[in-house]
Amino acid sequence: MYLTSYLKYAGIFIVLIILQVTFIGYIFSIPNYNITPDIVILFVIYLGYTRGHIAGTLSGFISGLILDILSGSFFGLLALSYCVAGFIAGYFNVQLTEKASRKSSFIGIIFLCTLVAYTIFYMIYFQGSSNSFFNIFLKHVITTTLYTSVFGLIFALLFNRFELKKYFNK
Repeated sequence: MYLTSYLKYAGIFIVLIILQVTFIGYIFSIPNYNITPDIVILFVIYLGYTRGHIAGTLSGFISGLILDILSGSFFGLLALSYCVAGFIAGYFNVQLTEKASRKSSFIGIIFLCTLVAYTIFYMIYFQGSSNSFFNIFLKHVITTTLYTSVFGLIFALLFNRFELKKYFNK
């Protein structure tokens, strides 16, 4: 990848992180259930899926570290979770010949990567609490995974509708 690609992706990550911290966290969150969609991990998964392991892992680590610094919570926990999600998404970096199968599989990849990432995140985050694994998994992991996957579906539909992939893959 060229320097302009790195700068373009860095700019996109900065915009997504600002949106995640300010706009998304307050407008689209469901505070009664502590559920917030995560648009940064969607782009990490997209980069891992389209660019491979290294791009997914590095982008996940850097964006997770920035979000860890901004949140003031467990330092490095989001970096670890996003790094694993980007790495797993890189496993699916296979050039499929049919667009339809590639589009439909991307939603499943988003679900799988976010499920693994949030399982890691919440299991470490709630370590030492009186909550059981089953309770944490149902209340936090599954709900956040499903909500983020719905946002991933919306973004995937928007990308296909407005041909935004041409801009990102240059």
